[in-house]
Amino acid sequence: MKTLNSTLLGAAMATFVAVFGAGGVEAKTELKVATLAPEGTPWFDWIAEWKKGVEEASNGEIELQIFPSAQLGPELEVWNKVARGRIDVGVFSAAPMTEKEPATALMSTPFLFEKAETVYCVWDTQLGGDFEALLADNFHLISWAENGWVQVYGQDDLSDVSDAEGYKIRVAPHAMSRVMMGSARANGIEIPYADTPAALQTGLVQGGESVGISYVAFGLNKVAPHLTLTNHSHQAGAVLMGKKTWSRLTEEEQKILMDAVPPIEMLRKGVAGVDAFLIGKHEEGGGSVHRLTDEERAAWKAKVEPNWPTMVKQLGAEAEEMWPKVLAAKEACGE
Repeated sequence: MKTLNSTLLGAAMATFVAVFGAGGVEAKTELKVATLAPEGTPWFDWIAEWKKGVEEASNGEIELQIFPSAQLGPELEVWNKVARGRIDVGVFSAAPMTEKEPATALMSTPFLFEKAETVYCVWDTQLGGDFEALLADNFHLISWAENGWVQVYGQDDLSDVSDAEGYKIRVAPHAMSRVMMGSARANGIEIPYADTPAALQTGLVQGGESVGISYVAFGLNKVAPHLTLTNHSHQAGAVLMGKKTWSRLTEEEQKILMDAVPPIEMLRKGVAGVDAFLIGKHEEGGGSVHRLTDEERAAWKAKVEPNWPTMVKQLGAEAEEMWPKVLAAKEACGE
């Protein structure tokens, strides 16, 4: 009897270990998700919706731990850590993506697109796979993301492109911004985005370019109250998981993660809505919002478009190869 009991106990323990693991409980998959976005923004809300869907679909066996407000470090640092598997998922703006994979910056070419619908058509139906392939060595693409339209701001009205000549404008450290402001013959000064408010206060620069949300949220509108709605450059982002991390997941876990991603339309509408709201609040508070006439925008574009080839060349060989595809995709999408 003692032998039988020992045998039954051993079998039960073996079954317990097989089902629940040596630790006595079934292992939960915990994934760290890093984002620059703070809580209360469209990006955080979209990620939170993904977290909810994943945890419901997995019965709580996959947990997404969201770290907002750059808690896990600046975007470029997080990009490298996600690639190496030290952080599981990164929700990135256009900045690190275009720096690390310059050909993706083609979609932000100044004055290339007239309408957001065309941009989305190119991403969703034409070239999404081509751009995904550029990331494939180090990352698995969870989803594309959204930053929105970039505008020009300053301490003066810059609706007339001739007024930008010689104007001290903060230039971002990438080809799109350099070509944009160089084409307008502005006095471009390259400084980090985070240093811009102080630079505006000291007079080092008089203006720059930014998506509307950041223009208000970072307080740029307080020291450069003229916002000119050029809608000259559209920026997308990406939600990425490192290939090493992705390969460690089971096929079922991979499917749950991908199936639970909220529609990209939710994020796009959220970003556009908050952008419009904050620009409206800026205007209500006494700030100036200059809506370009067709002629004014055409004059800006006429300065920039001849220098597109220069920008493409600066972005490198992959961009030069991709550029004809971008132009063809734009035409296929109605522009």
